[in-house]
Amino acid sequence: MTEILKEIVDHPSAWYGRDLANDSSWIVHLEPAHLAEIAAAVQSVTRRGLRFAALTRDDFPLPTLGPLLRQWQEEIIDGRGFYVLRGLNAADYTDAEVGMIFWAMGLYLGHAVTQNPKGDLLGHVYDHGRRYGDIDVRGYETSAHLPFHTDSGDIVGLLCLRRSKSGGLSSVVSAVTIHNEILKRHPEYLAPLYRGFHYIRREAALTESPVTPYRLPVFGVRDGLVSVRLIRNQINAACTKTGVPLAPIERAALDLFDALAQDPEIHLDMDLQVGDIQFCNNYVMLHSRTSFEDYPEVERRRHMIRLWLTMDQRRPLAEGFPPQNGYGDRQLIETALLATG
Repeated sequence: MTEILKEIVDHPSAWYGRDLANDSSWIVHLEPAHLAEIAAAVQSVTRRGLRFAALTRDDFPLPTLGPLLRQWQEEIIDGRGFYVLRGLNAADYTDAEVGMIFWAMGLYLGHAVTQNPKGDLLGHVYDHGRRYGDIDVRGYETSAHLPFHTDSGDIVGLLCLRRSKSGGLSSVVSAVTIHNEILKRHPEYLAPLYRGFHYIRREAALTESPVTPYRLPVFGVRDGLVSVRLIRNQINAACTKTGVPLAPIERAALDLFDALAQDPEIHLDMDLQVGDIQFCNNYVMLHSRTSFEDYPEVERRRHMIRLWLTMDQRRPLAEGFPPQNGYGDRQLIETALLATG
């Protein structure tokens, strides 16, 4: 029987946006010495003609910044679950070099996993001119508002390469806070959320197997740690595809989850500056983005670089709640879920 946590979680990861809006402690700053280390490493890699995906830590030495990255990672693992690294002088580098710097920082935090069936390890988030809501379109390919959701890694990294003309705020919310609030308001909603839902298989939406045969839990708990996984649009699309609607209590539970995430008292909005890097724990947080208007010039349009990482020290997860390993191990996840019913 699925374990359901029925106690309020008192932990730094259970934060409210209203408390962090005027608290800049979640922003850490690069120092001039760190920027000098980065510049020297970029010059060395460029001189040797190395490709970013082949780099090791030894190829991109960060003598003082590297240990700090691992120190700050503790805030992701055991603290509030996120931080923003500010001060990278992105304008001093080419787009490719900025991507390399971001990738190299990831080497100090974990191991990159693929973000789509094509095997991309660095994702590029910009408006492709596609229509949000089409069954084979992923939200990051549009300029639309993206509802709160999780991604497929232990850590989700997002670097701002260029900002939009207007809009495009990045928003984060604590899943632990949402769990606490549901427990306070409607504890009966936890059972369907722990049971989970069928999902559309986005890249297989037009095939003969468009929907997962198993249920993906929204919440799972192990060793007192609550973890989350949720992409509401894929749940809705699965219902549309199969013609099987959500039960009333399932819909009510998901609606409350969405309402809590969208509550400005609960989530935190941030306007990422050029060079800002946001790192989030994918199991304790969900993230979102407001819609945006772009500049007409292609070279000025909003562009984010995304990195999905797994960590050596992985979060304890409940049975039936497999870890997120990107797209490379998707078959392993499906096999594990089918084995647990």
